[in-house]
Amino acid sequence: MSIGMQLRKVYSFLRDTRRTVNAVRNAKEMAKAPSYYPELQQKSFRQKEKENIIWAGKYGEVNDYYTLYGFDIVGLRNQEEYIDFYSFMTSRNRVNRLGQVISYNILLRDKLLFYKHMKSNDLPVADVFAVITNGVLSDLSLNPVPWETIIHEQDYFIKVIDGQCASFVKHIGRFSDLERWKPLILGGGQSYILQRRIIQDDRMGVINPNALNTLRIVTVNKDGNPYVLSSVLRVGTSKTENVDNWSAGGLAIGIKENGFLKKYGFYNPAYGIKAEAHPDTKIVFSEFRIPMYKEALELACKAHRCFCGIRAIGWDIAISDSGLVFVEGNDNFGICVHQACDRPLRKEWAEACN
Repeated sequence: MSIGMQLRKVYSFLRDTRRTVNAVRNAKEMAKAPSYYPELQQKSFRQKEKENIIWAGKYGEVNDYYTLYGFDIVGLRNQEEYIDFYSFMTSRNRVNRLGQVISYNILLRDKLLFYKHMKSNDLPVADVFAVITNGVLSDLSLNPVPWETIIHEQDYFIKVIDGQCASFVKHIGRFSDLERWKPLILGGGQSYILQRRIIQDDRMGVINPNALNTLRIVTVNKDGNPYVLSSVLRVGTSKTENVDNWSAGGLAIGIKENGFLKKYGFYNPAYGIKAEAHPDTKIVFSEFRIPMYKEALELACKAHRCFCGIRAIGWDIAISDSGLVFVEGNDNFGICVHQACDRPLRKEWAEACN
């Protein structure tokens, strides 16, 4: 073994050891986290503390979703059935070829490329009509155009071209709104797309009219045959304004095979616990049925066939007044909301990655 390989092994060992030590140190705090199921019998504090320390020692990470998964409740969950975040992340990146010389991930991460690729394959996608690069407004062929060409455009969004988790999403009602954001756009050194607003189907607006509510559908392409691994509905609230992201305070809700929602909607641990009804519209989740749900699952699998170099994709699909529309696709999607809202996925994910 070369000296370089030996040094890399030592560095890897020290890194993993430090990560585990820090995780064990912080694991005790998770035992104090609020329960998502306060109505059920909770384990003792010592038991919760012990389980969090064991998890940290075993996986080298704090289990931020200990209470979200219901591990703090007596007899409710089997922790061995749930995949830890680090194992999921590393395996997801491996099968999706993240960091390799030849990678198709750019087709998902670059919103302009994603739009063009979807259009070329005749797949319904949110309409992009302009791009801003280095402070210059351009058409879709990246030819510079005067700002006056979009002065009459209304009701659209400006997004960072490679943004994630709604990192920069601003609604533009009219040109004066865009003018307000111009100093940041022109001086930020980033590229942006201008994307027309999707008009939500009235049936989806009932549950939350303040934001575009989207399906997050995870598909896996196994041996050329894409299939749905899991799906959830994400809905915004008055606090999230015009986005539905779980990381921004939205709700994630599991979906039954017949399209009806499951009983609970779950918040990100930073924003709350669970709810049986939407906090603003008071719609009871278990009584709400998603229109075109089966068609959305089929469409996600159809789209995945156009991204043959990516094993697993998390799709964001909206139900518009004209049908199903793709908002974006993600190679770096998360698994925690699916395990919380749908079911544990350790075994199924291992089979997907095999």
